[in-house]
Amino acid sequence: MTLNVYLNFRTQSRDAIAFYEEIFGTKCTDLMTYGEIETDEEPIEDSLKNLVMNASLVIDGVKVMFSDVPKSMPLTFGDNITLVIDTSDEIKLTKQFQQLAEGGNIVMPLEKTFWSEKYGQVTDKFGIGWQLNLS
Repeated sequence: MTLNVYLNFRTQSRDAIAFYEEIFGTKCTDLMTYGEIETDEEPIEDSLKNLVMNASLVIDGVKVMFSDVPKSMPLTFGDNITLVIDTSDEIKLTKQFQQLAEGGNIVMPLEKTFWSEKYGQVTDKFGIGWQLNLS
């Protein structure tokens, strides 16, 4: 079994992808727009053509997928999904935490806990919750 993560946005998928590419040193190689699936039978509204229909990044071996949800479909942003980075590289963990916090909100600063020498929580500028743990 494989567990993947899917993140939905209104119009910010490209920005989120670029942000995470930089932080995690990965590249999106499969971005597909709504305009690329247009057919004569089902024309796509101009406002949707450049939005991301589907794209993905592999972050530390985990596939994270992205999509811009058209305004005609419901989308609720919430705190029910967090992504967890668990690494033994303290320098990398600290740098990624600081980068994710830029323009976002630190929920719990990186600090010693009873299970880890360094653990913290942050909500990034796109509203995505992250937990970073030094294993």
